[in-house]
Amino acid sequence: MLIILTFVLNAGLNFLLGLCVAAVLGPASYGRFSIALMTATVATTLVFDWLRLSATRYYTEQARSGAPALRASLNAGYLAGSLILATAAGAALLLGRDFGMSRAMVIATVLAAIANGFFEFFGALLRARFHNLGYSSLVVLKNVLAFVAMVGAGYYFRDPTLVMAMAAASAMIATLALWRQATDPHARLPQASRAQIAVYLRYGAPIVVANIFYQGVVLANRGFAAAHLDFAAAGKLSLATDMTIRLILVAGAALDILLFQIAVHRKATGGGKAGEEQVARNSAVIFATLALLCLGYMAGLPAFTALVAPAKFRESFEPLSLILAPGVTLFCLGQFCLNPIAQLESRTSLTLIAAATTAALDLGLIWFGPFAPNLTAYAIIHSASLAVSFFVMVALTWRWRAHWPRARDVGIVFLAGAAASAAMWPLRGVQPPILALVLVAIAGTSVFGGVLYIFDLGGLVRSTTAQLLTRRKTRQAAGAEGLCPGRPP
Repeated sequence: MLIILTFVLNAGLNFLLGLCVAAVLGPASYGRFSIALMTATVATTLVFDWLRLSATRYYTEQARSGAPALRASLNAGYLAGSLILATAAGAALLLGRDFGMSRAMVIATVLAAIANGFFEFFGALLRARFHNLGYSSLVVLKNVLAFVAMVGAGYYFRDPTLVMAMAAASAMIATLALWRQATDPHARLPQASRAQIAVYLRYGAPIVVANIFYQGVVLANRGFAAAHLDFAAAGKLSLATDMTIRLILVAGAALDILLFQIAVHRKATGGGKAGEEQVARNSAVIFATLALLCLGYMAGLPAFTALVAPAKFRESFEPLSLILAPGVTLFCLGQFCLNPIAQLESRTSLTLIAAATTAALDLGLIWFGPFAPNLTAYAIIHSASLAVSFFVMVALTWRWRAHWPRARDVGIVFLAGAAASAAMWPLRGVQPPILALVLVAIAGTSVFGGVLYIFDLGGLVRSTTAQLLTRRKTRQAAGAEGLCPGRPP
């Protein structure tokens, strides 16, 4: 539970940090910063993420003491990745290539990629060894440092390069502060094994490449907006995209952290049929949660924009977010309802097909489509491309549709969504905005939850009631035994 709370806290603090940085920098400088930050994220994913995934999968407390070559290979991979990034950036600068950024921003971006890579690596090591308190401390320290340093630098200097440098510094300082908790005294670099590194690469590469496609789409859209419009437009598009994705993605990811492990356990202990049933039940819960969040977000956007969006971003934030929300929600449904099917069936290559299709469609429409270059067009293209990734995963997982939610449950969610929308939409214009947001949340949750309860989504009401009755009978039986110890069974 502490890991889930930390995950949600981390997402919430990043959400707030993004808004504050946008507010202090303004659209144009935030556009430059957001492109550089997305570049650093893509670099971190490409160079380091396969190792982070491998650390989560293979590193344990037992491996720490019994297989030092495992950790030594991870360390070697990270050091090699850092050298590759630094060398590539240095060579590019010597050749006069700054990729549309200043030389200082290129350096800050590379430092941020390396620092975030090590931060994520240390976090994965702590989670793998179930050092939950250490992981939570690492995340909280990094976020506190980032908020103070990045917002402070943006407020006093209005310099996106300095803000990026502070992002790198906060991640690195937090990692160094908790260095001892993740060290492995038995691992030495000479113990690193090429064969072990190859195992890591085969395991993590498909997932990394899929993520690169999705992140590349976000980066490309921002780059096109900056090139064909200006950096202020890129900043406005970036804020709406980041806030919408973070808000909806975090809900799905938080549920997935818990529910996917339950599905894996059910399949291992109860067989394939039990795993199918659990994935179907998980998907129904995730589908309902994301549907309510998407509909509530869209209904509450006028109030949300007035309360949260920085003044210079408000004009574009609501219409862009309204366009992006359905596509982002469908993308998240693919990630957390359909991707687990590919993982359980050991067919992770399917996620690559969906990701490549998304990237090809997005870039193809931008380059060759009949759209004039404007923010609305970029948002429509991005939302439509993300939606297509969901439908591609539907087609690819058709043969395993026993894992899908029951048609009845899908119908219940649609009915609940329609009823909740009818209750929420008339409230979106209520003043003041904070009252509108509260009323939308209460009305939507009450109506949506009421419909799910009445029709018993996924049989959860029935199963929960049965469990409670069983526990009650067990306690009563135990109490009776205590009162009448000599009673025959």
